[in-house]
Amino acid sequence: MPELRRHLYLILITLIVVVMLSLLTGGVQSVVISLCILFFLWLVGYWYHLIKLVRWLERPKLRNVPQGIGIWNTIFNTLMLQAKSRKKRKQKLGVALLRFNRIAETIPEGVLILGLDGRIQWLNHMAAIHLNLDTERDIDGNLAELIAKTDFQQFLHEQDTEFANIKLTFDANGSGLPRILNIIRTPFDEQATLIITQDITAAEQLNATRTAFVANVSHELRTPLTVINGFLETLTDMPELPQEQRQSFIELMSKEGARMRNLLADLLTLSRLESQTDISSRRQPVCLTALAEQVVHEAMLLSAEKHSFISELASDIWVNGIQQDLYNAFSNLLFNAVRYTPPQGTISIRLWSQDVAPDAKQAIFQVSDTGGGIAAEHIPHLTERFYRVDSGRSRQSGGTGLGLAIAKHALAEHGGKLEIESVVGKGSTFSAVLPQMEISKGLDSSDTPA
Repeated sequence: MPELRRHLYLILITLIVVVMLSLLTGGVQSVVISLCILFFLWLVGYWYHLIKLVRWLERPKLRNVPQGIGIWNTIFNTLMLQAKSRKKRKQKLGVALLRFNRIAETIPEGVLILGLDGRIQWLNHMAAIHLNLDTERDIDGNLAELIAKTDFQQFLHEQDTEFANIKLTFDANGSGLPRILNIIRTPFDEQATLIITQDITAAEQLNATRTAFVANVSHELRTPLTVINGFLETLTDMPELPQEQRQSFIELMSKEGARMRNLLADLLTLSRLESQTDISSRRQPVCLTALAEQVVHEAMLLSAEKHSFISELASDIWVNGIQQDLYNAFSNLLFNAVRYTPPQGTISIRLWSQDVAPDAKQAIFQVSDTGGGIAAEHIPHLTERFYRVDSGRSRQSGGTGLGLAIAKHALAEHGGKLEIESVVGKGSTFSAVLPQMEISKGLDSSDTPA
């Protein structure tokens, strides 16, 4: 407003000056001619600035803002300020949009926006992965046609405007592996619908594993409890049983009780190994040579001279770890060999060091037997909890079905791994591979931590 008032004052002063000069020089006729000339000059200036404004509006660039005289200079300056403001808002909007896109690509859920016709208006990368879509090719495609699943198509076409969800299984990008999705549909605005996809495969598998685990534990405990309960009922109902038979029942109950105790101990060990995350503070030097010698001695006692043992243990092999967990791993491998190798069979135990890099070594504890061997289709499942090749034989031998799972987790927490080789009719070889630590001066096998 101040600029406009100043411009009006200037025009008024100009008119007064022109009129006064014209009256002094030529009278009324001179005033009329002067005013006509003044109006013509104003009209030329008006059209000149108007043309500059129109040309700039056709290509509004900050660097090309025109310059003017009088009120036009104010107009052009105002346009320049507005153009700068628009540019700043556009930049802020671009940054916000870029950030939104980054957030949309980062979130673990898939997000799609569908129009009223069911066509994809926008989707993020995770939605494309979940639903096997292409972020460029399938834009503006009809989602119901792109995913040929009857349940999904019915879910999309439901007229219910409230929140709805469905659980469906898809093929994981042609890999043949199942991907379980929880798909949510909710209104986005009057013209669009929001679809959210969540990959719940891991959660569903965990639930299935837990269900199977509970069922297995229940089954493993039910058998000895049934045996013990049956014997107790017999002893209660038949108090006059011969002493030898009573003693036999008590021995069988004791055996089943020990089996339950071993099962619970293995469950606690496995639970601890699976739940602990950081063991660095509990690590200490462990002499595998002394540990292997201890396990071999205990295996010979368990065998009761039914097997032949061949032991080749390298000296001064150390790792940085937890002795009890390594003992659990080694003892399970060797005790399994004793349990499943027929009498008069041979069990070979080796411990040696192997170079894997110029400055790195690995220790290998290997147990080989001359048992019946394991078919190839069973080997990938041997480290699963309660997996048994022959469940009846495993129970007779006193196994809990958790030994190899414990060994696998104990080795994994030390950065190691369990390797299994087997040939049916010839025997099996189980190898525990661990990263070896450098032997410090003055450290020998007698320094093994208790």
